[in-house]
Amino acid sequence: MAKEYAKDFYNSQAWKKTRKAYYIFRRGQCERCAKEFAAGKRRLEDIHAGAIVHHKEYITPENLNDPTIALSFDNLELLCDEHHNQEHKSKTKRYSFDANGRVIEA
Repeated sequence: MAKEYAKDFYNSQAWKKTRKAYYIFRRGQCERCAKEFAAGKRRLEDIHAGAIVHHKEYITPENLNDPTIALSFDNLELLCDEHHNQEHKSKTKRYSFDANGRVIEA
């Protein structure tokens, strides 16, 4: 889900056109699945379709209007749901829970 500050950007025609063009450019294939296949870590039939055009350098309020970050193919990656979820789950959590279930800052 898009952050509040980025909702207008993700609904813009500029983003929709860029996202569509990038999907076509990558032939609808998840880039990480394809890399894993090339490295012998995934079978051909296990390459998933791309579902999300992901920003490698995340969109922030500071760079949202910078087209070299927000709209450049160099900063985009087509990912399947599996790889996109891995990308975002791999980030350090800000909070966790102790043995008693109390929230602690990570």
